[in-house]
Amino acid sequence: MFESVAKTLLRECETKTRLMSFYIDCDRSKRSAKEILIDLKNLQKKAIEEGANFYADTRYSERISSIFNDLGEKLVHGGLGEAKGIACFADLEGDYYRFIELPVSVENLVKFSDHPFLAPLIEALYPHRLTLVAVVEARRATFYRVFASAIDKLLTLEEDVPPKVKSAGWYGLEETRIKRHVEDHVKRHLKNVAATLRALYDDDDYSLVLIGGNANYALVVADLVGEILADTPVEVCSKLGITDQVRIILEAVTDHAIKSFVESSSKLVQSIITEYEKGGMAIAGLRGVIRASNLYAIHQLVIDEYRMIGGKRCGSCGALGVDEDACPLCHGAMEVVDDLIDLLVCGTLRNDGDVIVIGGQSPLREYDGIGASLRFAI
Repeated sequence: MFESVAKTLLRECETKTRLMSFYIDCDRSKRSAKEILIDLKNLQKKAIEEGANFYADTRYSERISSIFNDLGEKLVHGGLGEAKGIACFADLEGDYYRFIELPVSVENLVKFSDHPFLAPLIEALYPHRLTLVAVVEARRATFYRVFASAIDKLLTLEEDVPPKVKSAGWYGLEETRIKRHVEDHVKRHLKNVAATLRALYDDDDYSLVLIGGNANYALVVADLVGEILADTPVEVCSKLGITDQVRIILEAVTDHAIKSFVESSSKLVQSIITEYEKGGMAIAGLRGVIRASNLYAIHQLVIDEYRMIGGKRCGSCGALGVDEDACPLCHGAMEVVDDLIDLLVCGTLRNDGDVIVIGGQSPLREYDGIGASLRFAI
């Protein structure tokens, strides 16, 4: 899901050369709406000043102000759901701009370039997968579509009490008959929940099915659905209890996603380092990754923690370098650039590679904090 967001942004901005990217922290659990709006105004002022310096032109100030004012209106009127951060990408010479809601707080920043600044977006969204969620109870189940801070209630399934039990009353039957009726009822209900999940799964490109609610019933449904969906993970979320509160559901799903991401990214980093050290299909360290990027060899770029690193770029072919005076590919003149990591991110995505920003230190820190798995040996 993240990949489609980032690559769609790149495609949409391909012909736009005067782009503004900015990120704003709008976590209302930590600060008031008034404090967030003050930050937004300060970032707007910074954007106008930096935009004028970057483009040596003040004519974009009105366009920048209108974008920030639009976001301010959304914040005031609660139009951003449960988002804790916002990313915005805008063409200063046209009508195009997009707000993307983020599930985590972000650093307030603004950047001007000929491409969208994606590293903070990747860090915020990558752990999250488009998830089909079911909250299961004895006679009821509610289904949700969740991605990052966006949640949509799909439907509620309710099972009626069997007629014999209803007419006699729960305590009007013998104990064994009550137990049998209840067990039969619950079994039918859980099978219906599994069948409903299967039908909903076909409606979208889900990467995960997550089941919560009653712990025992969730396990049964997970087993039933897992037998049907062989290619998609079906997991029980222990923190997702019986609730219909959007905030609680989002927090449980986000917590589950972050824990899964920490485990998977740790394994990925270790596999890259192991493969690199034995001379296999991986590379580590800034110079090696740049070389791989110039050769279009990167399959998956991994950055432990984004930080701006200056370097060089060829004015003729666009190849990157660290401190070279001549291009390593065409021997043309190299120009100074202020952010090699940003260029590596966009270059990898444009070449149909994958990018992960872990958001914290990892064993890759011994290799400049960057590594990659490769499409072919270099």
